[in-house]
Amino acid sequence: MLTIKGLKTSYGQIEALHGVDIRINSGEIVSLVGANGAGKSTLLMTISGLQPTDAGSITFEGKDLLKITTDQRVASGIVQVPEGRQVFKDLSVEDNLLLGAYTRGRSPEVEDDIERMYEKFPILRQKRRNLAGELSGGQQQMLAMGRALMAKPRLLLLDEPSMGLAPLIVEEIFNIIKALRNEGMTIFLVEQNASQALALADRGYVLETGRVVVEGSGRELLSNEKVREAYLGM
Repeated sequence: MLTIKGLKTSYGQIEALHGVDIRINSGEIVSLVGANGAGKSTLLMTISGLQPTDAGSITFEGKDLLKITTDQRVASGIVQVPEGRQVFKDLSVEDNLLLGAYTRGRSPEVEDDIERMYEKFPILRQKRRNLAGELSGGQQQMLAMGRALMAKPRLLLLDEPSMGLAPLIVEEIFNIIKALRNEGMTIFLVEQNASQALALADRGYVLETGRVVVEGSGRELLSNEKVREAYLGM
């Protein structure tokens, strides 16, 4: 579904990604793990078109992504849940969800999808008139995921969904991700919680200072000595 080859990107004079190769097949969860500053969020932003590409290629279902704009990538089905949730705090929960469907217009189908989000995230139905800024961190994460799902993604990019959340909420978020995979969604999961991310993943990649240093199935990476030592504290 997604093929990245030789991807390089920079912030000014500093190269952040040094020739990254990654592939994501339809229906998979692929996890990307690595330390802070490894370039994980930069990679997602480059896929989304928010960070320019210096060299290499990104192909989505045969389409050259480097030739289309960020909004066209969203319309093609690539949707990102950003790090830190980034909900619109001064808008209601329902308006946040509607903004997720911005590229689709306001149709009966969009209304049906809002109802589906309320079924998937019951707390959002209870809080639908509240300002998003009044929600807890875990509720904001659910809202950010619901907002992304309103765009009808075919590839969902999740950036650190467990960041700053209590363990029980983290478990709930990972259960939601699992349910989305069971519905057939393709997910690229960037996560510092390496053990949970790899346990959930069909395949995984380890990124160190802008380079992929290990790749394999989730199970292989969980049992890889280097990965266990560096990221799992074992």
